Amino acid sequence: MDKSISKKVYNFLSLTDEKVKADLIMGFGHFDLRIPEQCAVLLNGGFAGRILFTGGIGAGSADFQNPEAIEFLNYIKSKYPRIEAGHILIEKESTNTGDNLQFSIDILGEKGILESIHRIILVATPTRQRRVFLTAKKYFPNTELINLPPSSSYETDKEMNEKKDVNFGEHLIGELERIIKYPKMGFACGTKIPQELENII
Repeated sequence: MDKSISKKVYNFLSLTDEKVKADLIMGFGHFDLRIPEQCAVLLNGGFAGRILFTGGIGAGSADFQNPEAIEFLNYIKSKYPRIEAGHILIEKESTNTGDNLQFSIDILGEKGILESIHRIILVATPTRQRRVFLTAKKYFPNTELINLPPSSSYETDKEMNEKKDVNFGEHLIGELERIIKYPKMGFACGTKIPQELENII
């Protein structure tokens, strides 16, 4: 795939909103440790009082030895020891985005706080952010969702993925394909695809 087209796909996938305060920060599992970093920065910045890390062992786990949510928790414990454990919820069984959300809803319900969640900050690796958002809309239809992936660039994410032996071009196309196909399968909400990207699949 031509680099200029690859960048356009990347820019479409990486969805970012303005920072606003929320009731919960959700960090979606992946080998990208910028995710727990971003969640910690947002928590310490007063943008929410609670983080929920969601992720078991799946396609994006790379060489993690533990479920993604546990790796995120360990990162926070190591780098941000002042963040109290009571501010972090863990969902470590999911292996896909739908399960990330359903299992997280179950945990929030068990904790008795689901009804108090009206705005959620979603933090995913940039190339998965739009798909996470569209899936979250399916599971949280009446909740305001804010997209705040780690700040990055096409070049940075390409290098990060290729260090993990991920073919970045194939990854981008795969994410675009899921955004197109998953709404038809009932897995996510749909969205308009830029015309210039419609015919590259």
